[in-house]
Amino acid sequence: MIRPNVSFEEYSKMPAVSITRLKELGRSPLHYRFRLDNPKESAAMSLGTAAHMATLEPMRFTTEVAVWSQRTESGSMSPRRGKAWETFQDEHKGKLLLSPSEHELAQDIASAVRGHEIARQYLSDGSPEVSMIWETVLADQTVVPCKGRADWLTEIDGRPHLVGLKTARDCRPFQFGAAAARYGYHLQWAFYTDGFQALTGTLPRVIEIVVESEPPHAVVVYEIPEDVLEQGRDEYLRLLDVLVECERTGRWPGPAPEREQVLTLPAWVYGSEDDISELGLEAA
Repeated sequence: MIRPNVSFEEYSKMPAVSITRLKELGRSPLHYRFRLDNPKESAAMSLGTAAHMATLEPMRFTTEVAVWSQRTESGSMSPRRGKAWETFQDEHKGKLLLSPSEHELAQDIASAVRGHEIARQYLSDGSPEVSMIWETVLADQTVVPCKGRADWLTEIDGRPHLVGLKTARDCRPFQFGAAAARYGYHLQWAFYTDGFQALTGTLPRVIEIVVESEPPHAVVVYEIPEDVLEQGRDEYLRLLDVLVECERTGRWPGPAPEREQVLTLPAWVYGSEDDISELGLEAA
């Protein structure tokens, strides 16, 4: 199934494995199980959602965002707590709640992306927030229902393109590559690629638009190559194997074996003999 215009609430209720939750399994099955029942939300996530909406769905941004502009008697922004904040939340249920600075920042990010010549080519036509549900068949023939929500789906020169949008502190290749590895973006790219191919029989091209979250909001457009997808594929399939085993046994272990562990410190703590000598700390 490939469907655009599915609300996030509806997508969340689809009974399938998402890559967001699956990556939690990389820390431990215990963390994965906890996050299923306790999804986390952060300011960075709210900004990311706002930037996505302002860039990819500007009409939704005007109707589904509410700006908290309450101020104290001194003129400073009122904290998001107390009776006034509770009333504001009640009046705008279901909307994304932003401060004026967050609202302006999301719009600035959207302007930077839409003003970038290469990014604009990918976003000139297509569908935002496209939900997909497919089945992944593991090596032992276990079938796992999976789901994904592509930021943008378009077709260029007869080939489908899965286009992602990410905010980052640093969009330069080495720095963003390190962040991609740290946050498991390569698992997501492979997961969505395989899902789309399973549903359509066509291999999509994968593009990631990366925009810096701080001014001047520099933008870089990356093509995701096959070696990156292959690494992500190996990792997400391994995690699916672990998930199937945990569900089969009913055991959700933590990040270390259930026995005493020997603590180790990183090598930089110890330094070298030359470092110690320079500090005058030679052993007596």
